[in-house]
Amino acid sequence: MREWMIPCFLLGIVLFAPGCEKNEPYPKATPLVVEFSWEGMKPCGWGNPEIHVEGIPSQTQFLVISMFDHAYKYDHGTVVMPFTGDGNITQDRFKEIQGPCPSWTPGQYKITVKAIDDQEKVLAIGSHQRPFPENEENP
Repeated sequence: MREWMIPCFLLGIVLFAPGCEKNEPYPKATPLVVEFSWEGMKPCGWGNPEIHVEGIPSQTQFLVISMFDHAYKYDHGTVVMPFTGDGNITQDRFKEIQGPCPSWTPGQYKITVKAIDDQEKVLAIGSHQRPFPENEENP
């Protein structure tokens, strides 16, 4: 398979698999622990927050990262990255993801991470949701 075809195929897995955050289409996928922080993020910019992922299987070749705002029903983007063995994804590593941009009330942003092997199989999946902006009443 050509090198460019793998990320395109993986993106198709993400875009056309509803309910992914609950492991429904991937019953054999193991859970990932996903955490992220809004620290340093400016509203309405382009780039991902700092993301930490634990439990990534050793057979993982790619991570598929997506962000969706459940308050406004808005898809902020999806990226596919080669997995290098590190579950820490630095802030603004990907400019293809639109940052949080709520209009009048806080958005409810969910970041989902999928671990994919060299056969395009989803090995593990996890997500985390938090509001933006955050304050003392809305942690």
